[in-house]
Amino acid sequence: MQPKYQCAYLRVSVIAASILACMPGTALAARVDYTVDLGMEWNDNVTLAPSDPIDQRYLRSGLGFLVTETNSAVQAHADGRIEYRDYEDDIFTDTVDGTLSGSLNWIAIPQRLFFLVEDNLSVQPVDALVPDAPGNRQQVNVFSAGPTLLFNWSPTLQGQAEIRYVNSDAEVTDEFNSQRLALALRTIKEFSPTSRASLNVQAQRVDFEDDVVARDYNRYDIFGRYSRTLAQFELGTDLGYSRIDYRQGESRSDPLFRFDATWNPSERHHLTVLASSQFSDTAVDALSSIEADATMPENVLTGDAIVNASPYEVRSLEMEYGFTNIRFDFMVAPYVQKRNYVDSDEFDQDNHGVRTDFHWRLRRTLTLGLYGTYESLDYTQLDRQDDTLRVGATLRYHWAPRWSAGLEWERYKRDSTAAGQSVSQNLVYLSISYSNR
Repeated sequence: MQPKYQCAYLRVSVIAASILACMPGTALAARVDYTVDLGMEWNDNVTLAPSDPIDQRYLRSGLGFLVTETNSAVQAHADGRIEYRDYEDDIFTDTVDGTLSGSLNWIAIPQRLFFLVEDNLSVQPVDALVPDAPGNRQQVNVFSAGPTLLFNWSPTLQGQAEIRYVNSDAEVTDEFNSQRLALALRTIKEFSPTSRASLNVQAQRVDFEDDVVARDYNRYDIFGRYSRTLAQFELGTDLGYSRIDYRQGESRSDPLFRFDATWNPSERHHLTVLASSQFSDTAVDALSSIEADATMPENVLTGDAIVNASPYEVRSLEMEYGFTNIRFDFMVAPYVQKRNYVDSDEFDQDNHGVRTDFHWRLRRTLTLGLYGTYESLDYTQLDRQDDTLRVGATLRYHWAPRWSAGLEWERYKRDSTAAGQSVSQNLVYLSISYSNR
């Protein structure tokens, strides 16, 4: 294993252990769920070559985990997965890939001071324009920590002051590596138990380690937010202004708009709509993707982030419909997005697609899963379009209370207008798993 991979996975263990160590009492106070699997995977194009594919079977093992703790002083969660692949014929060195998403909120003084730690470790491409082969992957980590001070001016009027230190690090793409200091002041007014409004002022100083390729900048945001929460409906809207000032004198500004709404007409159905027009970057996206109610990951997937130093303007619209029943659940999420990079227009893109997921409990001991994603990605400045399809199926048989056998199949296909970038791949994974619950 390469030294940087060893460091990345040491980081996974250290962060997970730190979350447990910070909890009151002992680590046994937290709920720890995990699944260990071991099996054989078959890949008909292990290098994702456009021609002359290499067919190979290799050993694959994984560990998925979910750690949660909630009490009056600490709210913490961490979910992640580590996978090891032992390739034949030394076509690739043996690889270890992993993901981790977690947060720890320590209430130091109730209703006055709390301390928040967040971390996101993911697998991203080194070059997003070429296929997702094992040689085109890197670990990307974004860490954030800092205090929040609360002011209670009246029963319906509160204030917040936040300070966050943020560190971003990529295994290969050094221009992404940065240190950040973020400050925020918020005033929150409650109109009723179901509605509130706030005024938010934020500032962020971004210092990149590689000053030759990356440009240091300051970002400023001011926006108002209104939110309303009812029994079956939730609504939130942000409206304001953002500005990016480069230390070299150049600046860029744009309106800020965000909208989110969720409708739950019954316990079985939910519909969510998200819309935004704002500045963002890869590090900000990584932290915003951390979810407190996440489930244990079943696979380590390579993301689709452009790992560089440039902020970008993003406009997006996404919908998600979900249905849950005793025996099956279903989700479908279409989306459209436009992304324009501030520093370089090479990766400017228009894309749209859809994600879907389905689970059906055929019998008490047998579960069928189906999933699929489709994306059409148009690189507007490169005159290139990539259409990517990923579909798969899983069949899992629980032959003992904590033991199960699984069969997974996946089909990946990318059609590209760029020469030599159209590829396809089929995977089959046969495994045995042990879960502690």
